[in-house]
Amino acid sequence: MSDQTSDWLDVAASKGSTQWLQQFIYTFLSRLEKGQITVQEFADEFESELASRMLDTPKRQKNYRSNVVQALKILDAEHPAIRLVTLTTDEYRRLNDEQRGRVAQRDTQYLHPDAISHMVKIAENLLDSDEWSDVGAGLAVLIGRRISEILLSKFSLKTPWSLNFSQMAKKPDDVDVTIEIPTLAPAATVLAAIEKLQSGLAIADLRQQGAASRQLKQAVNRRYSLAVAQKCDEYFSSLVPARSDKDNLYTHIFRAVYATIAAHWFCPPNVPEHQYKAEIQGHFTLTEASEKLPNYAARSNYDDYSIGDGQGNRDGRLGIQLGQLPGLEVIAAFKSPSASAPVVTEPEPVELPDSEAPEEIRDLINIEEGPIMTDTSKLTTKRPHIYADDLERLSALMAHEGVTGTTADLLHALLDECEQRRVAGEKAQIETVGEVAQTFNWFTVEIDKLRARVDELQAERDQLTAQQSSLTALSQLQAENAQLKAQLSETQSQLNGIQALLGGAQPNADVNGNVSPAPVAPAQSVAPQTVPSIHVPAAAPSPSPKTKKASRDQGGAKAKVESIIQDIINWNTAQASNDTRLRISVAVIKALGSLVGATYQPAIMEVLQEQEATIDEIHQRFMIGNRHNARVDKDRVLQSIARDYMGVPNWQEAKY
Repeated sequence: MSDQTSDWLDVAASKGSTQWLQQFIYTFLSRLEKGQITVQEFADEFESELASRMLDTPKRQKNYRSNVVQALKILDAEHPAIRLVTLTTDEYRRLNDEQRGRVAQRDTQYLHPDAISHMVKIAENLLDSDEWSDVGAGLAVLIGRRISEILLSKFSLKTPWSLNFSQMAKKPDDVDVTIEIPTLAPAATVLAAIEKLQSGLAIADLRQQGAASRQLKQAVNRRYSLAVAQKCDEYFSSLVPARSDKDNLYTHIFRAVYATIAAHWFCPPNVPEHQYKAEIQGHFTLTEASEKLPNYAARSNYDDYSIGDGQGNRDGRLGIQLGQLPGLEVIAAFKSPSASAPVVTEPEPVELPDSEAPEEIRDLINIEEGPIMTDTSKLTTKRPHIYADDLERLSALMAHEGVTGTTADLLHALLDECEQRRVAGEKAQIETVGEVAQTFNWFTVEIDKLRARVDELQAERDQLTAQQSSLTALSQLQAENAQLKAQLSETQSQLNGIQALLGGAQPNADVNGNVSPAPVAPAQSVAPQTVPSIHVPAAAPSPSPKTKKASRDQGGAKAKVESIIQDIINWNTAQASNDTRLRISVAVIKALGSLVGATYQPAIMEVLQEQEATIDEIHQRFMIGNRHNARVDKDRVLQSIARDYMGVPNWQEAKY
């Protein structure tokens, strides 16, 4: 029972879009379910949490309230706490109207054809960069996809100027559909860049956490999207005008920019531009027969840009590159006459017989006034009767789910949501079994690794035990030798003190420590004197010279190792290609350390541990993998570092 409680609670907490909200759901929803707090107390705690975070307006609270409602529905779809934490219908209507007003008031920004060409050229050049964030920024322009989609989705070559794209970020896990997307640069080049990011960026640890796909995509975006957005700003801010509402989400903006350029270059002139954009951006829903139905609910968010002539005039041309680029084809969705978007035709006039009743005429007129649909979709629209209150409820409900648009769009989205939930419920048990199997396999692999490591450590222990006896004997001899030297030094000091009091010369000691007495003058020349008794304190035993030297050498070696690592980092940062970069490892440090006497392995391991974060950041930045050094001329690079950065005269001796 405890495991089941933890399962549903984990799912509920995952509905939170932020860490603090997930913690709130996990804590207070558990107490609510156990009856430790009432429904009103739960709502009061939520209000206090919002207030403590300065979320004091419906606009700021909307998404967080929606997250909590979704979490409550995991516990009970009709939970009484829902009505206490959600916004009222009037508040949702007002927010919805404000959003529509902002979208309607946004000015269309124009992209000049010359700026487009320059932007695409920059993006294509970025694909050759060794910095992953540069590559991500280039792909944002050339295929208009988020970094999470690039790393988690599947891509394959379709034509010289298009890719197959599946496992889209906004589609449910059970929806496996592949679409063809055009590329603004040769598709093979774009695909190679995608594969470089997929192999070079680490997300295995995120996958092993067993999070749902939605949380996995969010985690990938949190880790990598900021760097991509900063690069987009760096390279393209002078070429792309900001949206009129000052939206700085550059990865999102480039979805609109990409679609605008793709339609201008590749859309057949007989296909509506918005329909082409919806197809390449994956804005569609699937029927039970797996047929795609276009969804234009998000259209207004992607029509912020248009191609202009620099004088404020719109360039309405479509498909200007068709027939101009070698190997360029119209994407399959619009390729053949039967599959392409049809030309909109006017309906033929209907002749009405004189005997038709007025009611029948009105019905016929209502049918003819419906929007003209395409031959591919085979859809018609009618005007259903709907209560005014129900229309308001529908608008509020779908706004609550983040869907806006016409009444037809809202009904369509509502039906899609119902179908998807039904399918998801049927597949939940199968998915759970699959996740358990995956987790079990992961634990099995980890256990095997740990067992192998235990065997290695046991072998090392046996080897060290065998060496311990000889090391103990050597230590004893060294201690005795040090003690004898200390005694000799003490005796010599006493003799020197006595001789000084007598006024004689220093006694001479031979190499064996034997003291030769100084010659004594004739007795008659020596004045009688009393020699006081002298107590010379014994010298404290000094530490073993070898111990002093080991401590001093370790401190010096650590400083040298730190300097070597910094030299390698500086070298890697200055290189234009990974062909001349080195992955920082013990072997590389020892190869350079041998030139300056810094091969003491404990010091190397200590510095590597201290600078682990810095070293990992450099490796990740340039996508330097574990086996990277196998592809590099290591001796040549090591000698260059020793000569140009370390400045040692024996740089030619650097060998891997």
